[in-house]
Amino acid sequence: MSFSSTFRLLLLLAVSPLAANAQAQKPLPPMLMQWAEAQKDMPDMVVAFRQTRTTPALKAPLTTSGKFWRFKDGAFRWELGQPAATILVRDQSEFRVREGADGAWQPLDEKDARYRMWSRFLSGQEASPEELQQHFLVDAVEQTPDVTAISLRPKAPFIRRHLRQLDLQISPKTFRLLQLRVLQGDGATLTMTFSEPQSVSIAEKAQLLAR
Repeated sequence: MSFSSTFRLLLLLAVSPLAANAQAQKPLPPMLMQWAEAQKDMPDMVVAFRQTRTTPALKAPLTTSGKFWRFKDGAFRWELGQPAATILVRDQSEFRVREGADGAWQPLDEKDARYRMWSRFLSGQEASPEELQQHFLVDAVEQTPDVTAISLRPKAPFIRRHLRQLDLQISPKTFRLLQLRVLQGDGATLTMTFSEPQSVSIAEKAQLLAR
């Protein structure tokens, strides 16, 4: 998946407060609230993931692997593909993207409305109970001893034209996000399955955020 299509998806996951409306809704499931609260205290970590995309035009699903590093100070690094075809980095001084192994780094304006919410979502600053309550309605909740599955749909009508539903699978034991599935308005689906988080050293962080 290209940077632009990945960006559009994550932008929809972290919509502007102006997009939400005043629909009545039942409370978010306790597990989802606990997961959102846990994001505030997550340590520096790296998570490998496998992304599977299906569209009506594809004869078979398209699968890509990647890695996501997130740090407590809000910095992050996102890589999609092995070797990485897309790299997105946010450090303490700059927000930038690189497309292709030989591509040049392109700076992004974090204050630009097109990128601001995406940056905040990836850094964990938008994964809060208040944001989830404001922007999503609960469709269904299924629980087993190992997995809590929660289906959400966005409140805003114009968002629902592009993003029909979010399905999350959360571990009730560790509050870890196991899987995220996005059902898009055009019939495409995007599923991201996450591995166990691993710790990241200070030296590794410095290397990952460097150009």
